Amino acid sequence: MIYDLAHRQVALLVIDVQREYFDPDGPAFAEHARDIVGNVNRLVDAFRANGLPVVFVKHAHRVDGSDAGRMGDFSAPDEEDSFVEGTPRVEFIPELHVEPGDVVVTKRRYSAFLGTDLEAVLHTARTRAVVICGLMTSFCCETTARDAHGRDYEVLFAADAVEGPDLEDADGCEVPHDVVLASTVTALGAGFAEIVTTDEVVARLG
Repeated sequence: MIYDLAHRQVALLVIDVQREYFDPDGPAFAEHARDIVGNVNRLVDAFRANGLPVVFVKHAHRVDGSDAGRMGDFSAPDEEDSFVEGTPRVEFIPELHVEPGDVVVTKRRYSAFLGTDLEAVLHTARTRAVVICGLMTSFCCETTARDAHGRDYEVLFAADAVEGPDLEDADGCEVPHDVVLASTVTALGAGFAEIVTTDEVVARLG
């Protein structure tokens, strides 16, 4: 154990649990996204029960794509646009335990910190540590974890509450998500974050 959370200055970052990843007809569908919803909600409920901050992060781009930048560079030219503001798939899934009045941060890049007011929210709450869960493992979740570490937060990465799709390596061979996850937590655990389970986080919150 690296971070015992005894200081109680900890916030939960729930990243991109949006319909884009759950719609089999959408370009961003992640086959096993639904597998983590239970653990994500357990973390949300545990933080609420302890009176600790929960921040829901949502990815979205302007309808005309004027803010997309390099975010579309690795998509197929004929692929349908995803995460478009105002579309049904950009919204949180109905099963997510988000409530009216909850803090929602909208981002336009992988990191939940870049170009958002997340740090202002965390500073206002006097946050010292963040627990990261959601989608996608090696994209927004990992990038946010690394960025949080660089900003001197204690980072806990909930490995059983993150998901993503299978990927391709440089040779075009399929890399299953469990291999992607193993690589991600190996790199993060070596110098950026403590790798934890949902049970461990809940237990530390008491």
